[in-house]
Amino acid sequence: MTAPKKYVKINGVMKLNPEYKKWREAQLGGKPASTVITVEALPIVSSMEDYKQLNEAVVVYAEPEIPLAESTNATIEMMQEPEISINAGMTADTMVDELGSIMNKYEVPMGLMNKLMMLSEFQVLEFMIDDSGSMSVGKPQSRWEEAQGRLKEIIEVLAYVPFNQVEVIFLNRRNRISLQRQGRDPKSFITDAYCKIDAVFSKPPLGTTPVLESLQDSFTRNQEINIARWFFGDGLPNGGVEAQKEITNLLAHRPNPAMSPMTFISCTEINSDVEWMKECEEIAPYCSESDDFVEEANEVLRDQGAALPYSYGFHLVCTLVAAINPEDLDAMDESVPFTKVTLDNLLGIKHDEQSYLHYFTCFEEAQRKRRVVTELDQLKKETKWNYEEFLKATKASQIPTVRYYKDEMKYRGNGPAKKNKSRAVRDKKKSLNLSKIIKNRWKK
Repeated sequence: MTAPKKYVKINGVMKLNPEYKKWREAQLGGKPASTVITVEALPIVSSMEDYKQLNEAVVVYAEPEIPLAESTNATIEMMQEPEISINAGMTADTMVDELGSIMNKYEVPMGLMNKLMMLSEFQVLEFMIDDSGSMSVGKPQSRWEEAQGRLKEIIEVLAYVPFNQVEVIFLNRRNRISLQRQGRDPKSFITDAYCKIDAVFSKPPLGTTPVLESLQDSFTRNQEINIARWFFGDGLPNGGVEAQKEITNLLAHRPNPAMSPMTFISCTEINSDVEWMKECEEIAPYCSESDDFVEEANEVLRDQGAALPYSYGFHLVCTLVAAINPEDLDAMDESVPFTKVTLDNLLGIKHDEQSYLHYFTCFEEAQRKRRVVTELDQLKKETKWNYEEFLKATKASQIPTVRYYKDEMKYRGNGPAKKNKSRAVRDKKKSLNLSKIIKNRWKK
């Protein structure tokens, strides 16, 4: 059977063709053809082959070709520079296609190539692994096995982009895995890296959770370099609440945070045990927290709506680079719509206005459905966003309403929603949206 076209317009919006999805699942023996959880999602274009198929579909509707986003064009040009491609273990002629292949495997939008290239700015990528005894808990997969699997997926993606050095360290054991390109192609690098990772992880986890001490040691050892850090862990650090406060204080006041980003990767089903990581993310700059894919996908659906194609690969790349992208990837949970320019750059193609309107409408629908539990939920639900402003602005931070909204988020904190005491309710009683409030304040 000939494969159906991968992309098709549904109600005027280009999407993954449902018939292609059925065909692909049959080819895969019943396995899902996509990890995107909504049928309203915009299409994911992962490679130049996908891009070709997208424009072949456009021809059917007698419409002009869909251009690549500006950041995607710039990234492709960058990858065709011999110095860049050699540092990634490939040639200038093959890098775009080889990286596209791994992005296609995980369903990563092309626009995120640009984000991955940012990792070359760091001299060291340090992955700190919790090897305490509690990491052996979990069924059918232990937390230790989850950390191993997620680390290997990250390494697989890193193998196709330029980087300087990878260090994998542990809280208790003295083992240290040092990985450098050394002129190797991605597959050779992956084979060696997996071998070293599997060897260290073959020893079961044992010990306590000295997160604070390990972070302090890392900061002491790496004061003069640009270093990105990731911590895989499942619970409370040694020292309990006081240690949590010290970790937050350490990260909140570290020098040059943009060149010292921190990502917490929680490896547990008990959210209360890693709540301190989420709280740290809210306070410290260039700091992110990542749950497993299912939990993150549901959060993105709630905060961004059904049109954003949040795939497993999107999640994987966010785990790698959200902390160094606070204005878009790490801001999805703030429930602010992406501007059209930002959405185009993230997904890699320039959407027509109907597609962007579809995204914005789905965002507003998610906003209406939001269940109010906290003051922040109430603010996120009630805020009225101006479509035209997001259509025209380059960044959301350029929009006055967004700046006010973020200030208001800080003001309200995380307390329970109140009927009469919050400014939100007072504003609502006066039938004022945030834009009007801003104008009134400026008049004063």
